[in-house]
Amino acid sequence: MKEPKVAYFCAEIGIKEEIKTYSGGLGILAGDTIKAMADLNVPFCAITLLYKEGFFKQKINDENTQVEYDDPWEYNKILTDTGKQVKITLYETPIIIKIWKYSYKSEVGHEVPIYFLDTHCDENPQWVKELTNNLYMGNRMLQEFILGFGGYEALKELNHTKIQKYHMNEGHSAFLTLKLYREMGELYGYDDGQVREKCVFTTHTPIPAGHDQFDYDEFSRALKGQEHLIPWHIRKLAGDYKLNMTKLALSLSSHNNAVSQKHKETTKQMFPNDTIHSITNGIHVKSWISKEMGDLFEEYIPEWKHDSTNLNKVFKIPNSEIFNAHNKAKKRLIDYVNKNTVVECKLNKDVLTIGFARRFIKYKDAELIFSNLDTLKALGSEVQFIFAGKSHKNDNLGKDIMRRIIEDAKLLEENISIAFIENYDIELAKLLVGGCDLWLNTPIPPNEASGTSGMKASVNGCLHFSRLDGWAIESFEMNGGGYPIYEYPDFITALQYKIIPMYYAKNKTAWIEEMKLAIGNSGSYFNTHRMAKEYLEKAYELK
Repeated sequence: MKEPKVAYFCAEIGIKEEIKTYSGGLGILAGDTIKAMADLNVPFCAITLLYKEGFFKQKINDENTQVEYDDPWEYNKILTDTGKQVKITLYETPIIIKIWKYSYKSEVGHEVPIYFLDTHCDENPQWVKELTNNLYMGNRMLQEFILGFGGYEALKELNHTKIQKYHMNEGHSAFLTLKLYREMGELYGYDDGQVREKCVFTTHTPIPAGHDQFDYDEFSRALKGQEHLIPWHIRKLAGDYKLNMTKLALSLSSHNNAVSQKHKETTKQMFPNDTIHSITNGIHVKSWISKEMGDLFEEYIPEWKHDSTNLNKVFKIPNSEIFNAHNKAKKRLIDYVNKNTVVECKLNKDVLTIGFARRFIKYKDAELIFSNLDTLKALGSEVQFIFAGKSHKNDNLGKDIMRRIIEDAKLLEENISIAFIENYDIELAKLLVGGCDLWLNTPIPPNEASGTSGMKASVNGCLHFSRLDGWAIESFEMNGGGYPIYEYPDFITALQYKIIPMYYAKNKTAWIEEMKLAIGNSGSYFNTHRMAKEYLEKAYELK
């Protein structure tokens, strides 16, 4: 393993299904980033928290409502005990943090270590042990102290002395900058600029709830006795009235970026005094391609695994082979859904299948297709839908949206097949994007920072059918396959008069050519190999 030069901090990392330290898009993006850095032989390591009880297991009850259960995992059998620990102090209480490790190894043999910080130590009081129980539950400020302060101390304890850049993936780890400010200040004199030179920051959401803010009095109480760790100008760095973690990270990073071109504009409106760049997200193609499509690429484009830009050679693959590979993956999906849907229905492998899978939250507008039930009924047996996704435990509005969708699906079961699958996770996501024909993405602009599920669908030849927000704008401008939508009538009109006739045409050439465009244009660009190279060139500038 190369000595890391970049340390990547993220509150959640979805590297594989068995490691339950992710909830959705942010964690999956982090996992895909790590895989790309390993593929490209970058000296890289990652820091996150060890959530012993995971995010949660989802169950839909008899009232069509989500119920949550802990999702424990055998971390001590999957991760390696480094035998090392560090100590930080919060509320005048010494907190012991144990360091676990998982190494991701790429096909070229390069390893990227991921370090998991764990407060479940015998020396800690119960309230401290519980800080790393569940992802995004409990005392967020203290969790973020553990990630930022504890992560910095862990790198020192692990003797990673050659770190040139600290990459904060979202604001959860921004307390890291306070450690850097103090320790570098003691050595070289206090100067914001020298901290900025060490830090890179990526923001992932325009949604206010995604930008943690803490009360300054509570922040000060947590650091009682350690006032030397609070910069004299903390309110200038992090906000006058509340300590805004995003603002703190922006203030003390040399490179700040949004995750799509549109998101850059939105972020600039939110933080007008900061310089914001743009590096559009991507996916780790090898991780999300169906077995059937992957085998086909291996035959015709053997270099695709090592450099996803080679997917632009997909046009040389015979149409029949593309369509047959997709239909095999589709059959696997349909068989699984028919056994596991919570809505009584029977999907047909020969019917146009539309997927919608993501977190249930207001701005994702999952209810768009139910805006007019009579119109939806009229589509009849020509289409079928698969829904999947979770809502945050505390998001009652999101849970209500999910409940209404399940109820509408049951109400329409005699007219149109609409399935709902519990426990949306990495394995189910791969099954869905590999087998659906059309991927529905309906965010209410400008709330989508990027989105990546449509990218995963596109590389499998599943057309991306989206409102123009986030990465979808760039994809549509590049003619990467798929169709834009705006409001409900246009969605139905596009389905009725363009998409459905094309899918059911006797000659499938037009549909398959759209599949190839999705793979060749979108897949060859919206991937983490391209994204990682942009970070290396624009943000890290490693020596």
